[in-house]
Amino acid sequence: MMWVAVVAGVGLGLLLAALAARYNLWRPARSLRIPRILMYHSIRPMETATGRGEGIVTTPTQFAAQIDWLARHGARFVTVSQMAAATDRDHMVAVTFDDGYADNYRQAWPILQRYGAPATIYLAPEMSGIDPLTPAMIREMAAGGIEFGAHTLTHVHLPSTDNAVAEREIRQSRTAVQALTGQDCLSFAYPYGKLADRHVDMVRQAGFTTAVTTKKRILPWADVDPLRLPRLSMLGQMNRFEFWLTITRGRYRV
Repeated sequence: MMWVAVVAGVGLGLLLAALAARYNLWRPARSLRIPRILMYHSIRPMETATGRGEGIVTTPTQFAAQIDWLARHGARFVTVSQMAAATDRDHMVAVTFDDGYADNYRQAWPILQRYGAPATIYLAPEMSGIDPLTPAMIREMAAGGIEFGAHTLTHVHLPSTDNAVAEREIRQSRTAVQALTGQDCLSFAYPYGKLADRHVDMVRQAGFTTAVTTKKRILPWADVDPLRLPRLSMLGQMNRFEFWLTITRGRYRV
């Protein structure tokens, strides 16, 4: 019996070690009072055995469950610009979407409306290879409380782009988004999360007051640069445990 207990203990220890190696359980949980910015892309059904999304695709079922979890745990949903302008950011959560997929209107927005949750969508108005939001969808969502930010015109990789082209992509994307929404465009998202100091300067000079990255961190607002804001990646392959780890630790994998 003693050997059975020893073997069981060793087995449990190995299991815990394996979990610690794969997941960020060892990281201290961050208070839900600290504001968080979440990053999504496409929200659409997937024909998979698990019913989960893949990569940047999150299913409507996953998305609804995640928004519901946040709402039940006291989230105050805001846009990125609302978060920046607030004096009390306790429990604030900004839901963001990159690129401007039409399924943000068809699939995500009804779920957000159910919870009275605004969001921020970063448009790359001339991006190819996606089914984009139409001008009519954008106007309707903007009138309904969705903030539209800019994501360059064509989703260009800024660090490998000539400075003159990069500056033009940043400035003209703001102008294009404002023309589509009829509203001011104050927030920017760096494509691929890639940037250099010169791009931060370009974003500032273009008139943006906030900009988001893909850095996976949970930090008090006083500790972040408004033009280099971290976001938590909401990947479609995440299960509910991995989502919880991401929300509480910043990322679910080591």
